[in-house]
Amino acid sequence: MCMTANTTPGPAVRRAICDIHLLAEQKELSIGDKLPSERALAETLFASRATIRAALNLMRTQGEIKTFPGRGGTVIIKDIASHAQVSRIDIVTKSAGLIDRSSGSASGLPIMLASQGLKCETTVLQADVRECPENICLGFGLSIGSQLMRIERTRTIDGEPISYEQTYINQRDYPSFLELDLTRSIYQLLRTVCSADIHTVEESIEVVPGMGRCIRHLKLQTGAPLLRVFSRALDSTGHPVVLSQDTYPANKVRLTTSKTL
Repeated sequence: MCMTANTTPGPAVRRAICDIHLLAEQKELSIGDKLPSERALAETLFASRATIRAALNLMRTQGEIKTFPGRGGTVIIKDIASHAQVSRIDIVTKSAGLIDRSSGSASGLPIMLASQGLKCETTVLQADVRECPENICLGFGLSIGSQLMRIERTRTIDGEPISYEQTYINQRDYPSFLELDLTRSIYQLLRTVCSADIHTVEESIEVVPGMGRCIRHLKLQTGAPLLRVFSRALDSTGHPVVLSQDTYPANKVRLTTSKTL
């Protein structure tokens, strides 16, 4: 169980504790190992720092972790990885069984789906300028803590979530981008409206257990297998144009690649 019987925190805190347990299981953290910092946990689990702080406080009360002053950090003192509740569920899409997504393509998901006779709906959850995670800043070649435009969206087919997307663009390159119709393909907007030169798309792909904000929008359970695709589009000079982190239910998306010999 993730909770003791005599504690009644809110659902966000309960979910954060379960996600921290799952993270410990995924990273094979055991007694004596340090947890990531509060800030790193908030970024990884897509939760507010206040929620993470409340979760860690409760875990201390329950004797799962202990925080040491100075550089001691927060250390695991109980086998929290064994508490991780990983569940896998199947999603049945009304319109299609398995959806093909071409790896390394700059076509955009709606165009890929249209080629398969499918149409998706796009919902923009948030679009703003904010301080971005370290890996995103480094991907743009910027200093840690830099502010970038961030666009958070979901895609659905017949009302069923098929992707959760976070896209980052440097506002210095495209200062008015957030004023555009962000339900459209980001690549298409950059090319047709902003005259961006997208020459190369780099992608890294991993299977991860679902946790945090993305599974809530994908309507999955904690621990459901997800396919996470990190993409970086570059212009012909190698300058980053856009970075994105797209997450899909692992049992609904197939990645395809092609190579010219």
